[in-house]
Amino acid sequence: MRKNMPEIYNLIQELSWYFGNQGFDGQCCGDLSLVEFMALKKVHKEDDITIQEIGSALNITKSGASKVIDRLENKAYVLRKQSAADGRVCCVAITGKGIEAITKIAERYTDYVDGMLKNFEPDAVDNVKNVLEELVNSVRKQGFIKSI
Repeated sequence: MRKNMPEIYNLIQELSWYFGNQGFDGQCCGDLSLVEFMALKKVHKEDDITIQEIGSALNITKSGASKVIDRLENKAYVLRKQSAADGRVCCVAITGKGIEAITKIAERYTDYVDGMLKNFEPDAVDNVKNVLEELVNSVRKQGFIKSI
């Protein structure tokens, strides 16, 4: 089994390349960088999320997350607000423009994946989905790569 690990790693890395900024003519997601897109997805998914929680989820510092949120706020995709639970805490909320961007990007990627898999048998598509879910769950469980 170990002999397959370098090839599996290389395949994952290549997929990351195609689904990152390079996959769509040097742009991940419209006017968003990949880290901005991932932060926006996180804000869209969770109400009253703090900048620190966004940073933790993306494995970046609170300062780095603040800079990402600044850029998203300047593009009118998110806004800062006080937490409903604790007025001393600053949270991030998605705007209508942010929801529209997430929806448009998700549709674009969905169409892209649909085109890739359109000639696969339904069982093969289910297998791809199941293997990817297992892989993502395993990565989440193991955590981020620290330093090499």
